[in-house]
Amino acid sequence: MAAPRWLPLESNPQSFNAWSQDLGLDTSSYSFQDCYGLDPEVLSWVKQPVKAVLLLFPITEAYEKQRKAQDEQILEDGVEGVADVIYFKQTIGNACGTFALLHALANCGVPLADGPLKKMFEDCIDKTPLERAALISNNQDLERVHTETAQSGQTATPDLDVEVDLHFVTFIEHNGALIELDGRRNSPVNHGNIKEGLLEDAAEVVKQIISLSDSIQFNVVTLSPTPEDD
Repeated sequence: MAAPRWLPLESNPQSFNAWSQDLGLDTSSYSFQDCYGLDPEVLSWVKQPVKAVLLLFPITEAYEKQRKAQDEQILEDGVEGVADVIYFKQTIGNACGTFALLHALANCGVPLADGPLKKMFEDCIDKTPLERAALISNNQDLERVHTETAQSGQTATPDLDVEVDLHFVTFIEHNGALIELDGRRNSPVNHGNIKEGLLEDAAEVVKQIISLSDSIQFNVVTLSPTPEDD
């Protein structure tokens, strides 16, 4: 039986905020916003505290080679400091945008209103990544919001069967460490203790990923306090 497939989400704050607000995030307090560059001066413009960083990037042969090597090391050595991170194994095609949003909102400590998303996160606590994935697959509210958001983007909605070579990952701070969350991996990835800040340290990992591609199809979005003029 083929794995289910959803329409891919665009990487833009408007879509992310519509998705999140529908499912219980008060976007007047925290919202998703574009990060326009990775230089220290540009990063300093982002309102703090940053709660999560989302990256959209092209999957290249060089990236896949690095990812598989890291995953093999994870299988061999394990990962410290991530046992209580809410991590979802991605079992739905083209749904990495929603998985990135779930990874951000499940782990960043931003309050959510009572509703299906808050309840799902509560139900996730004692489950495995695959059991959490089943909760997503069976959540009609989540699938509805994902589909509505995907169909209301700024570009034409692709066919459901199109293979997308762009992928989302999420970076969060957990117990002082920079954690990368990607449903394609074997587990969360611990990048070590944060030195400068979540955004600044995540930017260094993003630069490494960018170096593995000749593409310009990269986009960074932060979850941070909503600017007063929004």
